[in-house]
Amino acid sequence: MLPRRSVAIALIGCFVVLCVDHAAAVNKKVPSGTAVTAKQARLKKESAEKCDDSNAEHCYDHTANVGIGPIKVSEKFPAADQSTYDYSEVLHKSFLFYFQQRSGKLPHQRLAWRTDSCAECKGPSGEDLSGGYYEAGGSYLKFSFPTAFTITQLAWGVVEYRSGYEKVGELQEALDAIKWGTDYLLNCHVEPTKFVAMYGSSEVDFGYFGPPEEHLQWTQEEREVTYITPEDPSSEICGEVAAAFAASSLALRDTHPEYADKLVEHAKQMLEFGMEHPGSYMKSQLEGLKDHGKHYPSTNYNDEMALGAVWLYFATGEDEYLQTATMYYDKLNSWKADNYAFDWDNKSPALHVLLTQIYPSEMMKYGVNAKQYFEEYLPGPKRTVFHTKKGLSWRNAWGVLRYSANNAFLAFVHSAQMKEQGDEAYAATLFTYATQQINYMLGDSGRSFVVGFGKTPPSTPFHKWSFNSYIDYPTRGQSYEIQHDEFHNTDTPNKFLAYGALVGGPNADDTFEDSRGWCCAAYNEVAVDYNAAFTGALARLVDYYTDMQPFSDCTLDLGWTHSNATQAKRPNWPADDCYHACCEGAARPTVRKEIASPTTTKAVAKQAAKEAAVKESAKIVEATAEATEAKTEEQAKPTDGKAHAGGRGAERKHRRSKDAKGGHKDRRQARIGL
Repeated sequence: MLPRRSVAIALIGCFVVLCVDHAAAVNKKVPSGTAVTAKQARLKKESAEKCDDSNAEHCYDHTANVGIGPIKVSEKFPAADQSTYDYSEVLHKSFLFYFQQRSGKLPHQRLAWRTDSCAECKGPSGEDLSGGYYEAGGSYLKFSFPTAFTITQLAWGVVEYRSGYEKVGELQEALDAIKWGTDYLLNCHVEPTKFVAMYGSSEVDFGYFGPPEEHLQWTQEEREVTYITPEDPSSEICGEVAAAFAASSLALRDTHPEYADKLVEHAKQMLEFGMEHPGSYMKSQLEGLKDHGKHYPSTNYNDEMALGAVWLYFATGEDEYLQTATMYYDKLNSWKADNYAFDWDNKSPALHVLLTQIYPSEMMKYGVNAKQYFEEYLPGPKRTVFHTKKGLSWRNAWGVLRYSANNAFLAFVHSAQMKEQGDEAYAATLFTYATQQINYMLGDSGRSFVVGFGKTPPSTPFHKWSFNSYIDYPTRGQSYEIQHDEFHNTDTPNKFLAYGALVGGPNADDTFEDSRGWCCAAYNEVAVDYNAAFTGALARLVDYYTDMQPFSDCTLDLGWTHSNATQAKRPNWPADDCYHACCEGAARPTVRKEIASPTTTKAVAKQAAKEAAVKESAKIVEATAEATEAKTEEQAKPTDGKAHAGGRGAERKHRRSKDAKGGHKDRRQARIGL
């Protein structure tokens, strides 16, 4: 995230870089053999109009490579014993990145260069705000909106691919990472209708370049606390937090049943808060919420409310939440307007996929919308999303890999649904496309975009505390100008490896500037939401390929050889803990389990919904047959030909009008009991 003092300079710099980098793409013709449709021509015109100082991230040609494109996808699944990369290693390191981003009192000092921080962090009512995650590499802020999105995604990954995490000993780490986030979000929920939306100030944090452990010492500023309340509501935060709580309850129920119950209760309260006090933080006059909106702007809250409700349905099996989810889904704008991309702001694509799991019938809009969404990415005449020459979907310059990883995760999930429905070819197409996107990030582009992994990984990521750690902070106590210059204007590699961090990504021409300069923050910063769906996608690949083995911290440089490392703080791992230490055997002990408890899982809820949908579909077929029979009898009656024809025409017009105005919605509502 950019500080205010650098916004103007950065935007101008990014505009120049982007327009130069993409000049060839903007003037490039669509690949041979691909017709330029009216829609593509319109997108090209819009692209040119958006290429200005205030919208530099849109300065690329939407029409280049929107047809067949530079990559091809297979209608057959790849051989399960021929993986391209060690996805287990990347998954392990991705969780290590989340450990690096932790705030609060750590359970152990896994890294020599990270220890306890934010011990003094409390709210006005005494709420403990020390935990959670620092949102990105450039700040020490805690935004509840993107944090909740991150936790929802991590939990969704476990719900879908638990066996993948178990296979390589990463399940406990996944559950710990989720609970670290939900513990903080629970502390933020101080009253049923009062929630901490933001902790900290961007103006303070962007001017500090030291480690989080010394934040208060050098800023001399107590962090600001900003709440959402009935007077300053935010349905998007309420809905996303409800989703995080509900999804996490499913991931954690087997090991933490009582805690899972607590999460469900808080999810219900947050969803009710969002429903009874509708509104967006984008309209608030509170300085903290205005600051939040500047860095994480929201375009709509109906998608978050629908997401919170659908996850509550999965967690409880209660029909009222499914009704609420579909109600908010129907409030969204046309599927196209809300279908730009899947990220912390826009959940519509995820809703298409989740609701298709509940209503797999081709008669339902959800599957149709999901297919239209993926068609915008997949090779073919309906592709509208720009793809680089090397095959990356390039949605937005700022953190482009986040969008590609998010989309890959959705494609993996939807692939399984399509395979379950018997469409093997389409399922394989989605799977291979998603795999190609992840492989691009790991090395297919010619380099790795994950710190500490693969060929030519980023060495100067935009990550302040792997550059200035509490054990190696040479400019400690010096002026802002000196620290700013050292961080942004030198090419000195970061002193420690921020293992597993997925950087923003390449330019539209597949080039990458490995720099901490403000010009390159869009490409080289790291953030907790970047890795969220990326982690779940890795778990899917681990689950699929049979040659995946557990990975360990054993061979990693975690900073303990540094001359300033406090060896007394180094954990003394048990001899059989092969997750952290060097040993032979199981990667990690079995996940901790509290007590056995009956559960309502997502699978159970899905099955119940499917059975209800099948019954309702049968009713629709029966009703259609009866209507056809009645219509035949009516047509057999003697009548004036002209009047009869006119009557049928009027009736058909009436039916079309009814369907256009909500006939399908009425049938859907009947199916779920509305």
